[in-house]
Amino acid sequence: AAVPRPAPPGRGWPGRALPPLTSTFFATAAIPYHREVATASDGDLWPAAWADDGALYAANGDGRGFSDQPWSDIVVNRVDGTPATGITGVRLAAGDQVAPIWGDPARFNRKPTGMVAVDGDGDGRDELYLAVQDLRHGEGAFDEAPAATIVRSTDYGRTWQWGAAPMFTGHVFTTVFFLDFGQSNSGAAVLGPENAGYVYAYALDRNWRDSFSGVVADPLDLWLARVPVSAVTDRSAWRFFAGLDGDRPVWSDDLDARVAVLHDERRVYPGVVTPDGNSVLSQGCVVYNPALARYLYLSWTEHTFEFYEAPAPWGPWRLFLHKDFGPYPWWGEDPGSPGPKSGGYATVAPSKFMSADGRELWVQANWFVGVGHPPNTYQFSLRRLRLEPYTPTEPANPRDPGRNLARAEPGAVVTDTTSHYGHDHYLADGRTDLSEDSWNGAAKDVDRWGYTWPHAVHLNRLVYTTGQMFPDGGWFDAAGGGPRVQVRREHTWHDVTGLAVDPPYPHDDTAGPFRTFTFSFDDTWGDGVRLIGRPGGSARFTSVAELEVYYG
Repeated sequence: AAVPRPAPPGRGWPGRALPPLTSTFFATAAIPYHREVATASDGDLWPAAWADDGALYAANGDGRGFSDQPWSDIVVNRVDGTPATGITGVRLAAGDQVAPIWGDPARFNRKPTGMVAVDGDGDGRDELYLAVQDLRHGEGAFDEAPAATIVRSTDYGRTWQWGAAPMFTGHVFTTVFFLDFGQSNSGAAVLGPENAGYVYAYALDRNWRDSFSGVVADPLDLWLARVPVSAVTDRSAWRFFAGLDGDRPVWSDDLDARVAVLHDERRVYPGVVTPDGNSVLSQGCVVYNPALARYLYLSWTEHTFEFYEAPAPWGPWRLFLHKDFGPYPWWGEDPGSPGPKSGGYATVAPSKFMSADGRELWVQANWFVGVGHPPNTYQFSLRRLRLEPYTPTEPANPRDPGRNLARAEPGAVVTDTTSHYGHDHYLADGRTDLSEDSWNGAAKDVDRWGYTWPHAVHLNRLVYTTGQMFPDGGWFDAAGGGPRVQVRREHTWHDVTGLAVDPPYPHDDTAGPFRTFTFSFDDTWGDGVRLIGRPGGSARFTSVAELEVYYG
């Protein structure tokens, strides 16, 4: 039976084309629509650092942390274990024990934004450094961050010290998150002896994400700074990235001389939360992946993940994953849920949980408001990010009319506009009676369902079984000749030639539910294939039950 679709907050807000994935480094990148690991914790944000004692230290906002102790606006925790072995934690300090509130406590509270562990004083033991900002609450809650500082702990998070004034003020450089260079900042050695003795930090101006009420302008730039490991809390020792001299970074003590390492003006979901849509640069994390020699910036919006990669801390940064979770409600794991599905904010991927080959990371992303069914995800909540670097390959699969490459060829990753209920696995589960659709309330100009692989394949047939039809959508319309098939070669999508559809596709609701259409085309090859076209109906979405790929 069809699951009822929630009413959107507005009728058919403007759709915008999916952003081009400008990165060519990865062949595939995949992250699920829901968490895979839950923990006995309470709170959000969770910036983390891997210290020399083997533990992960993480700070949460607005919660009890790993405890049943009273709520606090900031809590520091020690986290032990791994996603494979199980994760436990203990609360170490909270509230006034961790950091001050610099502004009016009636208008601002404190939020953790970044953490790093490094032995800066040379005593053989790491200190912990935690970036904490004043974030607005009450009227205009969460919409401006005017001040921030770095607090320091020499006893692994139990006690904290700070200066007499905030280190950053005037809404400038006030959402700080440190570059995660692995345990004890040891990965900084990759930058060479002259650059290894520093802690590197990124920041946003004005706010930690889009300022929904417009109290301040939205952050559109990502900034970079560094500071000697011995002087992290000394504001005068900070130097800001001021561009490149050839391929060498230039550092300046003048904030006005700084140059953004990433500028992105994209917007998502215009008219839903804000009239112009949400900006895409937000408080997340930057983590170095040593096995792949890549830096990853994991950002988010109210409804999407926006993940970037770069060959150096200063860039160039390129988008490699855009994941659309759709509007609320999102759903938990209870038996009555049509999900599970939930996006999240404050995307943090601790280096401690990265696989040795760099192809698997665990991303923390929690959410609270908008989850329609329990349990909620307002906790240290993890899901896997799987990455496969791109390498040119030659297709080797034999001609076999019965071998479904979506199921039989290793490494297939679903590529979709969005999966409304989070069931993207329906496309290749071998069943033609389970329906997913791309409804997200937007009047989309284009929809797509398909796969990418970490290697090239031969192919010449796509078998599409529709999903449920609705009065306001579920089919492709006739614009541009109706749905067409594309293959991906060297990161560029190409229309196939010789396309024929059996039976003819009707371009309206008579396409019917759970009906199969075979798209045949000339022999071709690529490392991705998709069915693409303009979605039909007043709500402009399509549905799918199964999508098979063959070389017959």
